[in-house]
Amino acid sequence: MGIVSGVPVVLSRPPIAGADARRGGKAFEVFLNARLCEDGGDRRLAFVLCHPTGDFTRHYLLPHLAHHGGACLGLTTRFDNNETELTMEQCVEDLSCAVRFLRERGYEKVVLIGNSGGGSLSCLYQAEAEDPTLKDYPDGTPLDLGDLPRADGIVILSAHASRAETLTEWLDPAIIYEVDPGLRDPDLDLFCKRPLPFDTDWIKFYREAQLARSRRISAYALATLKALRSMPDGPTDRLMLVHGTGADPRFIDITLDPNGRTARPLELARRLNQSHYSMGRVTTMRTWLSQWSVDHSRADGPACLARTSVPVLSVTYEQDEIVFPSHMKRYAEAARGRCTEQVLDGATHFMIGLDDLKDRLAQQIVSWAKEAL
Repeated sequence: MGIVSGVPVVLSRPPIAGADARRGGKAFEVFLNARLCEDGGDRRLAFVLCHPTGDFTRHYLLPHLAHHGGACLGLTTRFDNNETELTMEQCVEDLSCAVRFLRERGYEKVVLIGNSGGGSLSCLYQAEAEDPTLKDYPDGTPLDLGDLPRADGIVILSAHASRAETLTEWLDPAIIYEVDPGLRDPDLDLFCKRPLPFDTDWIKFYREAQLARSRRISAYALATLKALRSMPDGPTDRLMLVHGTGADPRFIDITLDPNGRTARPLELARRLNQSHYSMGRVTTMRTWLSQWSVDHSRADGPACLARTSVPVLSVTYEQDEIVFPSHMKRYAEAARGRCTEQVLDGATHFMIGLDDLKDRLAQQIVSWAKEAL
């Protein structure tokens, strides 16, 4: 079942000034693309699918949810395919447009579906809607999210605990000089031929080195921003490259955080880690702090979920190759007592070619929502 139903919808936010010199500092209205699938009559239940950078107007669940009686809105944020400038706080602002749109359309119950990177975003959104705490961005810039309309439930589908934690777990700790990724520490090189399964003490050493590298990058971002802002009329942000962002040992050793996935060949893992453009590779200093810094990003999915009060459905994809069971377990623990846990056997992260599973999943989601809300 392809996305052949539904209608395009354009949501908008008030004008904001951009830093792009081509705009000359002028303020432009922010337009958000969306796709609405509904039967036109029933206004009892609607779902929202949103990802920080992914185009969820084409999400594989949209036609299936509509087919099983759940109206749904797939949304792109202003950072569609542009994680370089993304802040999670602005993604929250964009997601509010979708929830508000469905409320104004008359829907009684609105459910956030947080799939993959959308999981931590959905949880941050609902936490701030129920209990507002954010007054600024991680770099100190003032922030006013206003009143965020609350959702009535959250579905967590194969979701990373956070983009910051995921990137930290993917960082290549063998890189010892950020300007030249070719300078490597052989003791931390994942892509040397090591016996499988990996030694548990080495994994501990590796994880500590990943966290240390992440924190060095954060310290550099903070110091650079401080220096830039000490200059009268100077720039307020700057780009940086982060090399080696595909080095999670779980890609190679499937005994770590085990599920039904297939291991990546060592050489393929090496090429992906060294590719010129991948997750978190190009970022601004402000974006790093908001999106990728494990110590500064506010979008810790399980921690935010614990601040909410709504019913939760958690669905683990049994053959997921990039979101692992430990992440999903943390979500379930954060919502203990109000979380329904399910495992979707045979499901891979992107569900390519699995139309029957997509339909079954949509049916399960709609059935849960009608019963739980």
